[in-house]
Amino acid sequence: MKKILTLAALLLFAFTAGAQSFEGIFTQAKTLKVAKKVIKSEGEIVFTMPDQLAMNYTQPDGDFFIIDGPYLRMDLRGVALDVDTRNNKTVSLQRNALIYSLSGKYEDIAKEMDADCTVSAGKNGGKHVVIKVRKQLPKGYSGLELDYRKDGKLTRMVLEEFGGISTEYLITIK
Repeated sequence: MKKILTLAALLLFAFTAGAQSFEGIFTQAKTLKVAKKVIKSEGEIVFTMPDQLAMNYTQPDGDFFIIDGPYLRMDLRGVALDVDTRNNKTVSLQRNALIYSLSGKYEDIAKEMDADCTVSAGKNGGKHVVIKVRKQLPKGYSGLELDYRKDGKLTRMVLEEFGGISTEYLITIK
């Protein structure tokens, strides 16, 4: 019930925020390089600037990933987490990577990650962004690859983690 109320609140806020918001569908492919395994998922996404994100999975049904300001809540394949990111630097960095990427603030996340950021022309007048951290860390993202439409909306995001996990999101905006 809490998930439905959060999604309803985000949708209501999305309709009032105009161009700063979007809703759509996503597919996710998580590649575990060591195990040579790909785990596929899909669902609905609602993003409202500055920091509201709801990803409700239809496959596997019932999973969710929610960012509500500084709070990150998720239940993905039985792994539940409820964190105030202000008190957890690693999760805060991951939260910010998602929020800044969705907001088009890729330079902010590159700065926060102490990373190099390369921007080039993408498809149909959009942008292709590659972010690579400068030094190895024990946890977190080692890099991001982002594709934006001409209007600045994110359509593809690849999150590379230290340890060999790569997650690609393809987003189709309604």
